Amino acid sequence: MVFYLLICRSLTYAQRAAKTLEHVGITAIVTKVPQMITADGCGYCVKVSAKNVSNALVAMKDAELFPIKIFVLYADGNYGEVKA
Repeated sequence: MVFYLLICRSLTYAQRAAKTLEHVGITAIVTKVPQMITADGCGYCVKVSAKNVSNALVAMKDAELFPIKIFVLYADGNYGEVKA
């Protein structure tokens, strides 16, 4: 299954984003950013399924919550940055 990681600026920000998404019916998991995709080795993200990513981004924008970066987590375990 393919997931998207919405990178947040802090743990609190990620928790707010997850709560916002859960409120609109989107399952969101707060997790640490994998070391292989972050330069400083720390940070938090919200993990959502590929089928919900568009609605998740709209809900976050409506709540004025903006991810720093977005990565896709492919089924084979590889990551790719999503360019806007």
